[in-house]
Order: sequence, then structure tokens, then C-alpha cells
Amino acid sequence: MATVEEDRAANARAERRAQILDAAKEVFAEAGYHEASINAIIERAGIARGTFYLYFQGKAGVFDALLDQAMAELRARITRIEIDNPTAPPPQVQLREQLVRVLDYVLGDRQLAVILLSGAKAPEAEAATRLAAFFGEVHAVIKLALDNGIAIKLVRPCNTRVVAAGMLGTVRGLIEYLVTDDQPAPVEETVNELIAVALRGVLVS
Repeated sequence: MATVEEDRAANARAERRAQILDAAKEVFAEAGYHEASINAIIERAGIARGTFYLYFQGKAGVFDALLDQAMAELRARITRIEIDNPTAPPPQVQLREQLVRVLDYVLGDRQLAVILLSGAKAPEAEAATRLAAFFGEVHAVIKLALDNGIAIKLVRPCNTRVVAAGMLGTVRGLIEYLVTDDQPAPVEETVNELIAVALRGVLVS
């Protein structure tokens, strides 16, 4: 069992790591992956260079950690739809609530949204490859959700790999619109339109 001192040390390490990630997210969002530097991250975090290297080996490592953190947050907001629990809302309502949670998370962190949208125009192959891997994992999550939807007869039988790719493209377009438009529609209205356009074609009538 950890001692009080060990717990304090672990908390301090976690806080310092989060401090570095927050600073890195600001720098990547402002400068882009190519122009971002470890020096800029260190200055923004207000730490010594040696402290940075206690947590990350370099720019790629901290970028990966940001994407891993984002994926964990997204997965936490996507849960299996309950159909056997009589107290649970209807499946369509559960699905809508999940979409609202996901968009609220991404749009609530504008810097993260800017980073995620930068993959298509990243001049550095390393960043584009890492973002492509991130969205590949998102595609797999959507495909699994569709497969589960078919199993519970919420979704009609379809090529879930193809449909997941189409839905991912739609979601990325919506996020770009919501981040860059001067007067974006509210998230709940956006989700309603997303369901109408991207999901209604696969949901069982």
C-alpha cells in the first residue's frame, strides 16, 4: 500500500505531466506540428528542459500523448446501448446523448479540435501519419458501434466499414464547421441534423 508521501509524489508527477500536455496543446494548436518546438513547449509550461525529458522523449512523444488522451476521453463518452434495462431511455435517445457528449467534449476544447483538423494540411508526414492513425481508431470505434447496432436491430444490415468511413467524414466536416464558423449552430441542433443526415439512413425505421 502506497504511503502518503508516495501518493503526494505520484500526484505531483501527474500534475506536472498534465501541465506539459496543456502547454503542448496550446503550442501545437497555435503553431502547427511542424513549427512547434520543444523550446516553445518548455517556455509555455514554465519548466526546465530536463523536466520535460523526464516525461517525454521529444515532440512526437508529447503529440502522441495528446492523441492518446483524446481517444481515452472519446471512448469514455461512448458506451454500449442498453436494451435489456427497462429503466434505460430508448436506444435512439441513448445514441443521441452519446453524440452530444462526444461533440461537447471536442468542441469544448477548441485547441484539441484545431489539432485534430490539422491532419489534412499537415506539412510534416510524421504528424499526418499520427493523426491518420488516430482517426483510424475512431473509424474502428464507429464501426464497432454500427456492428452492435445491427446486433440489437437498431441499425439495418449494411457494410459497416464503408458506412463508418462516411460517418467519420461527416463528423470531421461538422467539427470544422463548428470550430471555424462565426455563428455555428448549437451542438444539440447539430446532433439532430447529424442524426437526420448520417444516421437515419442506417437506423431501422
